[in-house]
Amino acid sequence: MKTGAGKFRALIPFFLALGGPAFAAADAAKPNIVVILADDFGWGSSTPYGARGLNTPNLDRLAREGRRFTHAYAPSSVCSPSRYGLMTGRYYWRTAIKDGEVLTPTAPLHIEPGRVTLASLCQSQGYRTGAFGKWHLGFQAGATEVDWNQPLQPGPRAVGFDYFYGLGGNPGNGPHAFIENENVVGRIPGEKVVVASTGAKGTTTGLREQRVLDRIMETLTAKATGWIEANHATPFLLYFAPNAVHGPIAPHPKFTGSAYGSYGDFIHELDGSVGQILATLDRLKLAENTLVIFTSDNGGIVDAGNGNTGKAMEAGLAVNGPLRGGKHTEYEGGFREPFIVRWPGQVPANTVSDQVIALPDVLATVAAVLKAPLPKGAATDSFNVLRAFTEPTPGPPVRDHVIMQAADGTYALRLGDWRLIERIGAPKFEHRPTTKTAKKVHTGPTHDELFNLKDDPSVMKDLSATHAEQVAKMKRLLSAARDRGFTRPDTGR
Repeated sequence: MKTGAGKFRALIPFFLALGGPAFAAADAAKPNIVVILADDFGWGSSTPYGARGLNTPNLDRLAREGRRFTHAYAPSSVCSPSRYGLMTGRYYWRTAIKDGEVLTPTAPLHIEPGRVTLASLCQSQGYRTGAFGKWHLGFQAGATEVDWNQPLQPGPRAVGFDYFYGLGGNPGNGPHAFIENENVVGRIPGEKVVVASTGAKGTTTGLREQRVLDRIMETLTAKATGWIEANHATPFLLYFAPNAVHGPIAPHPKFTGSAYGSYGDFIHELDGSVGQILATLDRLKLAENTLVIFTSDNGGIVDAGNGNTGKAMEAGLAVNGPLRGGKHTEYEGGFREPFIVRWPGQVPANTVSDQVIALPDVLATVAAVLKAPLPKGAATDSFNVLRAFTEPTPGPPVRDHVIMQAADGTYALRLGDWRLIERIGAPKFEHRPTTKTAKKVHTGPTHDELFNLKDDPSVMKDLSATHAEQVAKMKRLLSAARDRGFTRPDTGR
């Protein structure tokens, strides 16, 4: 006579034969999660989004094997606010910094102690969590200047990551070395680390050697793929935030010959890094149970005189496609991002979605994937958009509006097909020492602007004069959202 356990073991083949999908669903309940956040990578800078003359086979593969979104938004047109929104599911302007400004390279950690993050949520569900690349959300606490000679804590590991390897800010910022967990890599014992100058040729003393600009991507990619190799026995979250294609433009020498010069070469290197991550998943037989998200923190720079993109634009690259504006600005090109999702068996392959989604939605969506309830008051502006990832045919909107903020503090609101830029009666801001000096980046209208994205996707025709009621409605919604403290309806439950 078999015991209860023996009976169960004897029935396993029977359950597997009849209930294979149920067992697969149980495994899929804890997929690995890979979030790739490119830097300054414009909506039109890859072949899945219409670029010509570029070679992005790995982004092409993601789009072919997954779903490409055409209306995905960053909450800001510069990096720190967008990175904060992705990590916390909360708008940056709900913090002490209201003016949309990027954190200085020496700012303290800006994610508040105890706040739920994408990493801490996954960590609470038994995931290994690793972050690689550009952080730009600050280190240490209680001061306006980071001391690079002291442990850099709190930092990424205080907000849910088991391991961090990357840059404090942009490649031109100091210290000109990598950071591993809480320490500057390569310090000379007994010598102080001092940032002597910044920029493409910036220097930092107290280091055995500085990181090499055109080897940063190579190093970050190797560290990220090596971490997957070492941690794939359990479910994991990989947050990969490459410095490409932010300036200084410094592709590895093996990436050369693009029709768009070094900027195009840098795009090719970014695509190559994506390919190495996908190849690692393939080699370890993890691809079938891994949710991959590729996106960017804000739009590309479109200043024709800019050394980063100017020559590429002259050669014909539409960095942000047909969208007006770019990084820093309040127009579509500053916020609308490439956003590609692949999750075999869950996300329909080779599909395109026009659903409106935003970077802060990643947190609530991952919570839904993991069936992990969000604590009351967490991820206040993060919507669960999982249905937009998985629906076989277009369904109702997964979110009704998105709030955006430009580098100078200007607010914009998308509501359905309407897009408002608020200029009259907008909140006034004061500069804070933890952010860069505020710069006005436009000399445009001084009145509220209204556009219809369905009829005018490039937002060139201002309709505010003939649609005053729509302007008033959207200004009321925007004001209420700022006052209320949340936008996701179930936040307080």
